[in-house]
Amino acid sequence: VRWARLKYEVLYHNDIIQLLTVYPADKKDEKGVPFWSGTKRRPEPLKFDSKRNQDFDFIVAAANMYASVFGIPKCTDEKAILEALGKVVVPKFVPDKSLKIAANDEEAKNQEEEKMEGVEEKIQKLTASLPDASTLKELKINAAKFEKDDPTNFHIDFITACSNLRAMNYRIKMESKHQTKFIAGKIIPAIATTTAMVTGMVCLEWYKILQKLPIEKYRNSYCNLALPLFTESEPYPPEKKTIKLAGEKKGETLSFSSWETIDVKMGSTSMKDFLKYWYKTYGYKVSSLGYGVTNLYMAAQKSLKHVRAMLKKPLAEVAAERSGTELPTTADYIKLTVVCDNPDADENASDAEQKLEFPPVRFFFK
Repeated sequence: VRWARLKYEVLYHNDIIQLLTVYPADKKDEKGVPFWSGTKRRPEPLKFDSKRNQDFDFIVAAANMYASVFGIPKCTDEKAILEALGKVVVPKFVPDKSLKIAANDEEAKNQEEEKMEGVEEKIQKLTASLPDASTLKELKINAAKFEKDDPTNFHIDFITACSNLRAMNYRIKMESKHQTKFIAGKIIPAIATTTAMVTGMVCLEWYKILQKLPIEKYRNSYCNLALPLFTESEPYPPEKKTIKLAGEKKGETLSFSSWETIDVKMGSTSMKDFLKYWYKTYGYKVSSLGYGVTNLYMAAQKSLKHVRAMLKKPLAEVAAERSGTELPTTADYIKLTVVCDNPDADENASDAEQKLEFPPVRFFFK
């Protein structure tokens, strides 16, 4: 019951408050058009009321479905459920004013790219937060298989309550349990797709990571549902590139694959100081510097007035300005693409041979 009550608060109150914080009622887009106009209907947060049928039905259905996963007996005793609800302490929600919510597909794509920043650290933290496998040996869980014609499994009750509560958020027509059952019965889960199969393959490899299995246990997988064909193979080592270094690292050879990075920890330093550091350390002058799909610097343009001004600014600030996006508040580094001129290339060399592309550079600005 506690889980269901807190889930209600997140879905129908907190998430709506957060959305209205990012996009308030008077919000306008870059063209001056009100954000909440046209097909966008401004939602209203719901205040939980156990006496309201939709709210109580959600608690009963959600709590019983969640309990069935762990083999806990079902309970529909209204008095017992209300008593349990009375003991739930709902924490006060404070919206995050710095949070961004995508308003269109382009913004959603940009945010997905931002989420990839620091993904390795996020995976490490997530892995470290998992309980030890030995503590879960006695845990028994049951997968819930959707069945619309079983009135005792609370599936249709749950879908009805969820959809009607969301309809209340947006002040649109609610549907009866009978109509919900009719609509839900027509939905065919898209499980036999290549995307679903690939997701399963990825999860299988993820289990191996969690179990810390030796590298020989990992597999590359290939599937084609049209044939149908499913094959596995042992992965090859990643292709490595080498660059002979100069500068302070003269005599050394940098060998790297597509999975490796160079970490530069210089804090809030200027772009000019970063370029000087790179030349001093690695012995090559940077010809171009990129951040994602944004070009931050090109050596051929360094004499231009706006480029000279930009060189004096902190590198992280330049990345935010040039890309038109704020850096994630949780990020402490940005990933840069560094390309240098190859002094050993002759005049007949191809464009690719005239450049030296280093591995991605993680520039720590905090």
